[in-house]
Amino acid sequence: MRPVLRLALLATLGLLSAPGLAAEKVITILTQQDVFNDYQKFIGQRDPLTLTQYGGAGSRRDVAELVLVQQALKAGGNELPIKIVKVDNSSDSYNRYIKEITTGSATMGGNSAWLIDLKPLGDKVFVAQPVIRQGEFEAGLYTTPDNQKAMATKTLPELQQLTAVVADSWKPDVATLESLKFTKLLKTQSWDSMVGMLFKKRADVLLAPFQSTPDLSLDVSGKKLVPIPNVKVGLQGSRHFFVSRADPNGALLAKQLNIGLEKLREKGVIEKVYRDSGFFNHETRNWKRLN
Repeated sequence: MRPVLRLALLATLGLLSAPGLAAEKVITILTQQDVFNDYQKFIGQRDPLTLTQYGGAGSRRDVAELVLVQQALKAGGNELPIKIVKVDNSSDSYNRYIKEITTGSATMGGNSAWLIDLKPLGDKVFVAQPVIRQGEFEAGLYTTPDNQKAMATKTLPELQQLTAVVADSWKPDVATLESLKFTKLLKTQSWDSMVGMLFKKRADVLLAPFQSTPDLSLDVSGKKLVPIPNVKVGLQGSRHFFVSRADPNGALLAKQLNIGLEKLREKGVIEKVYRDSGFFNHETRNWKRLN
């Protein structure tokens, strides 16, 4: 993000107009536009630092993580004010999200990223301890409710006859779907494009975390996706929050973040955040794992 653009973004959030508040004394936590929209729906007028329940309207993994990271910083001793900023969803929003933090346009990410994507950036970011540990990430194979062939799938050979779609920059997702040996695997640039291909009948399934809704359904801008019943897959790797080394407060915040995450882990809060948001899903615990 160019400096002038960054200033414009901060100004729209009131960071530059706050009396006596220097921009470098504000922690900017970056998230994507769609996550921000759902976060606002979920939080309403509540204080994210006081929440003890993490399910409800608007809740999902990314939204719950935005609450978790703020609570972890507080538990670790942070007293600096926090502002949430957003990056527009684009054709490569995940990589852009990471890039904005590595360049120092934002202090840190409000959503976890895969360690495989963060490792090459060791000189640009501080990587916190994992919030989603190796082996914990399970996902559903989501499709449109009217896709009868997909919804009737029960075995891996049947699944392999479907067409899957994935964003080519999502390395663990790509690796997982390739390991399942789909007859046809389409690669695109963004989440919105993936969803569009399902509704245009160009693809049958995509990977998505399980949701906290009663039927596990996922709402994407008014479009409903549902998981194929009784089957799930596991994604390899761990996910972590990360802090920009370019930020003057980066080293201190990374330390506070790790202290806070450790405290919340010991109290069971991290597990509860993911359970309440539907990511660690009680309803799917006995579903057949295909890999």
